[in-house]
Amino acid sequence: MKVINLENGYCNRIRPYLDSYLNNELLVETNHEVLKHIEACAACSQSLEDRVRIKSQLKRAVMQDHAPVALRERISSDLRRRRGFKFSSFSFVLAAAAAMLVIMLTTFFTFSSRTKPLSLQAHVATNDSEGQVLKIGFEDHVFCAIDHQLANRQFTAEQMSEKLGPEYAGLIDVVRAKMPKPFIVIVGHRCHYQKREFIHLIMRNQDEVVSLIITRKNGESYGDAATAIQATGVQIHQSDWHNIQVAGMETRDFLVFVVSNNAKEENARIASSLAPTVRDFLARLEA
Repeated sequence: MKVINLENGYCNRIRPYLDSYLNNELLVETNHEVLKHIEACAACSQSLEDRVRIKSQLKRAVMQDHAPVALRERISSDLRRRRGFKFSSFSFVLAAAAAMLVIMLTTFFTFSSRTKPLSLQAHVATNDSEGQVLKIGFEDHVFCAIDHQLANRQFTAEQMSEKLGPEYAGLIDVVRAKMPKPFIVIVGHRCHYQKREFIHLIMRNQDEVVSLIITRKNGESYGDAATAIQATGVQIHQSDWHNIQVAGMETRDFLVFVVSNNAKEENARIASSLAPTVRDFLARLEA
């Protein structure tokens, strides 16, 4: 009797949806089907992570790089030659889009040829175990706040309480009381990445974005790090990836991360302010 590999066929059905899944373009039913499959399928989960990394690398490359001088001069020269007839707005948009496409493709292939995957480009932390733990918070911040663009959303207090659930809804007031005054809490929800559940609050002050990320331990620990800073009896560990700062602490059952695009000193200051109160909040759940 011939055995048919149904799993591979189902993977072939799911994978065309992955890009739309990342862009939040699927219907609720299809989105649920994809999520359920990638939680159980290591191959499709890896494929999704690869797409996240490529998308993030491309976005950063395009935003950080500028058009080469030769390309800008060629476009300017072409515009000058077009003097004497009406250059429609549609034609201009078309030219600009074509130029941007050239920039994006050139930058992407140059960038990808010289760059390792995003999650592997860490500044070396004090020790390897410390860096691996801090990377957990960094990657969820990139996946959720940046790639899914939740840093550009704003939930109501009722939406945040509902998404966090009664167990963690109290974190909203805790964070509001300890964050510097210009920051507001814009997102509070539970998210899933790399088969972990995260409690994720996002705070924003204009272009500054800060994530407070909490997840239950799965055997991880920072170990002894002599360079960790102390904040009211709480050890805080630090590292950075691509100018994104990560500060982390641990309790008996939880890992806690403060991730931001601020300077290292400012991120450490925010983490130090949040750490004692967040520790006490989690202690009640551990009791």
